[in-house]
Amino acid sequence: MKIGFIGAGKVGTALGIFFKNNRLTLSGYLSRSETSSQCAAKVTDSAVFYDLPGFAAASEVIFITTGDDQISAVINQLLQTACLTKHHTLIHTSGALSTDLFEPLLTSGCGLCSLHPIMSFSDPLTASKNLKQTVFTLEGNQQGRIAAQKILAITDNPYSVIDKNDKVLYHAACILSNYLVTLIDSGFELLKTTGIADDEIIRAFMPLITATLGNIEKSGTVNALTGPLVRGDENTINKHIKALKTQAPEFLPLYQTMGLATLEMIKDKRIDTEKYLQLQKILN
Repeated sequence: MKIGFIGAGKVGTALGIFFKNNRLTLSGYLSRSETSSQCAAKVTDSAVFYDLPGFAAASEVIFITTGDDQISAVINQLLQTACLTKHHTLIHTSGALSTDLFEPLLTSGCGLCSLHPIMSFSDPLTASKNLKQTVFTLEGNQQGRIAAQKILAITDNPYSVIDKNDKVLYHAACILSNYLVTLIDSGFELLKTTGIADDEIIRAFMPLITATLGNIEKSGTVNALTGPLVRGDENTINKHIKALKTQAPEFLPLYQTMGLATLEMIKDKRIDTEKYLQLQKILN
């Protein structure tokens, strides 16, 4: 099974390093940027390709690891060159897009699959190490799924099979990564208004954040919650809102939105209906 990549950015390079480290065979990279292809090929001991027919001839499994907006252009190029056969498997790594995108290629008879790593990609080397613990989601036709499952069996990665109609909602759920960063940044910015230095904020509050994540892993989200909402402390919530209104009004909508969402989490689980209604009224 020879694996090639169209796109030599962070995702393609990280996957290439990860596959190479798991003794999978790589053909190489084809990219709009020759420099990117050369860099990715160098760290994976694979080849640089300059045209689709040559690349397709050397590859059995083709990963499209471009940005989402560029995948359709790649598909059009594959159609124009007519270089795919029933012996190929085509895989894209988009979290938001399904294999419906591959519909124009159905007549080729090749395997078609969407394989999304549930991981953020900061730099290729770090990401390739993180991929050891990464769970993947996949969907596609039978041939495509089988090829992806063979790869994941070799790399020993767990995976979930998802319905293609659920891909957009699945990807929207990734707010738990990006918006977690936004929430933490908002908390840090609010702390800065109290005069605490940037480096002290990181030092003092990262242990709290990591402990919270550990509690979620151990006990689940609802049981990991602490603080005045869970305790039903109306006076404290009122004080928070008053302080935000007068000292940092730009953070009030976020505080209210997150508070109301938290109330929905704990309703009938950690607070009774009467307390829920009282706190809801305060937050609104």
